[in-house]
Amino acid sequence: MRFIQSEVYSNLYLVKYPDKDFSIVEEAIKEKIREHLKTAHKTGKPLSYSGESAIYFYELGGMSIGFLGDAGTGYFIDHEEDLGGFVSEELGMYINYRLAEFYYEPCPPDTSLYCGEINFFREGEHFKVEGLTNLVSLDKETNNHSQQKPNQDTALPLHGLLDKEALAKYYPILSNECNSMGNFYGQRIALTNDQEDILSLVNRTDSFTEYYLYSHNKDFKAIDSFYLGKAMDFDNGKSVTIDYEIIKDKSIVFTKVIWGSVYQNNEEVIDTLTQETITIQVNPKGELEYSISKTPKFSSLEVYVRNAKTDGIKLRDKPNGNVIQTLNTKGNGYIFSIVSGENGWFRVLKIESINEGELTKPQGITWVHHSEIGIRANREKSVFDIPKTGKQIGIVPMDADLNIIDLEQNWVKIEYQGLTGWVDATSLCGNPVSTCP
Repeated sequence: MRFIQSEVYSNLYLVKYPDKDFSIVEEAIKEKIREHLKTAHKTGKPLSYSGESAIYFYELGGMSIGFLGDAGTGYFIDHEEDLGGFVSEELGMYINYRLAEFYYEPCPPDTSLYCGEINFFREGEHFKVEGLTNLVSLDKETNNHSQQKPNQDTALPLHGLLDKEALAKYYPILSNECNSMGNFYGQRIALTNDQEDILSLVNRTDSFTEYYLYSHNKDFKAIDSFYLGKAMDFDNGKSVTIDYEIIKDKSIVFTKVIWGSVYQNNEEVIDTLTQETITIQVNPKGELEYSISKTPKFSSLEVYVRNAKTDGIKLRDKPNGNVIQTLNTKGNGYIFSIVSGENGWFRVLKIESINEGELTKPQGITWVHHSEIGIRANREKSVFDIPKTGKQIGIVPMDADLNIIDLEQNWVKIEYQGLTGWVDATSLCGNPVSTCP
């Protein structure tokens, strides 16, 4: 689930891939409201039916095909409403995509805080209303800074929109990125240690968003950093989302999900391809300690492409479908990142040439047959009859070239010289020219 703020209407958010559990969507919207009120926004043209003291949430969607088709709610990310054009585009046209509306005003008797009501909708119909009280906003914080003791909500010089000077001073590792496209923006994370060190999330935005986590001491000196990765809208058949939550003020958990097309009941749908969880804590020295795990069901695997075929490696639009690209077998070969497929076919997420780096696939849906790919054992591996709880049925030697039959969680079904069974993915190498770590 990802919130996309309109570049035209700062009080409008489009929700991409809302969770199927609506209670999770509700909590995420409440958190986004709190975040919105604490952040500076440009004042833009108001929506045709909105008030200034309101925040709106719509699901991203509603696009239809054709000359007079609707542009969908995504139109309002970077376009104003067109109320009188040949083809009218107004947010009110997409009432079935409305998720929530929040109306707020100063709280009585403490007008330094905001109170309001959230109206939640399902399929455009009003579902319920909830109240939010004692919300702190940026302008209220600014007016009270001289009277408040600095806290998690206090604006700091290393946060907000960052220019080149601020990057060099507070985020030295990122300063050499300032000449590239996009802006850098820093925000405080409400997580610290006993030394009250400061944790900040920094993102660089352009066609994708890169995320970095930084820790600073109370004097704003950088202590440690961690690169979280890139989030991006659909490109070359896949998109990447990065979300986070704080667990009991002790750790922050980032969830990185790659989305793409999968086959379910012989139909092509958008679903999770891989999912990675990064858990980070701040130790007493202000250093970032982390652990990374993959949700077993969605683990991907790096494999190498066998170069034995003189007619090239054939990539197809679906299992046993039409050939959409043929890779030549000259050079040092290729590395594919794959996820489980069906009937001996695997979905290819990424193609990397050993000589040329990452290649662009001709379309998002790309499949390869298991006979075209392989993987090597980095050490002697035990083979089991079933994953996880099975009994050992054999051993494959170090450097054995293994045929890949299937994937299940972090286990790989392989075939080697007549032996077929399951090995865990640990110490398997998908690089054809070097050993893996």
